[in-house]
Amino acid sequence: MSTLEEKMRRELLILFDTLCDGLCQEVRQRSLAHLATGWDFSITNEREAGIASLLALHLRSLGFTVQLEAYIADGDPRRRPDFSILLPASQKYIYLELKQTARGNSSKGYRFAKAKAIKDMKKLNNKKIYPQYQGNGLIAIGFSRRDFELHRPHRLWNDFKKLSQRITTDYPDYEEIGLKCVDLKSMDEQTSYAVIGLWFRKFSAITPAPARATMVQWERKS
Repeated sequence: MSTLEEKMRRELLILFDTLCDGLCQEVRQRSLAHLATGWDFSITNEREAGIASLLALHLRSLGFTVQLEAYIADGDPRRRPDFSILLPASQKYIYLELKQTARGNSSKGYRFAKAKAIKDMKKLNNKKIYPQYQGNGLIAIGFSRRDFELHRPHRLWNDFKKLSQRITTDYPDYEEIGLKCVDLKSMDEQTSYAVIGLWFRKFSAITPAPARATMVQWERKS
């Protein structure tokens, strides 16, 4: 394992832990706001854009340079990843998609959106992506429902483990960086925990970038 690979791997692990810690901190802040006002600040009311914003805030607080929905280099107006992040130690840009796979309290029933996560993986694995944008990966986050967990304990966690197996099997150039349950401390009446997963392209599968390269033509978001 090269020194650069070791640096990037450690930075990705720190990044993943920051995502988990940031979610915990966000839950504490929202729970305190609920106690003070009685209003519902449950994070399960957020959609992907809101979750991306709050996670970016916590990544920045630790020292990561983060830009949402843009390549930091020149902001291509075509389809852009949810996160562009500069790893401070290795001085490498990485690009991450975010997919919310289960909505918890805001959902009328349990539905694990595995297909949406796999669709993003297919886009990330596009062989036409230029080398400088191959340092990419997927963040998936889901929120549990207490009533459904009573019938099938750890249902969301088990679904995430199956998703991870599917990703690493169907897309062998990618590996799991982290997969973790986050206790939501009774944030609302129905949601008990969240699961966060991070998958990233293996260092050995990233083609060295040429001195000058052109921006990849990403598909537009539907």
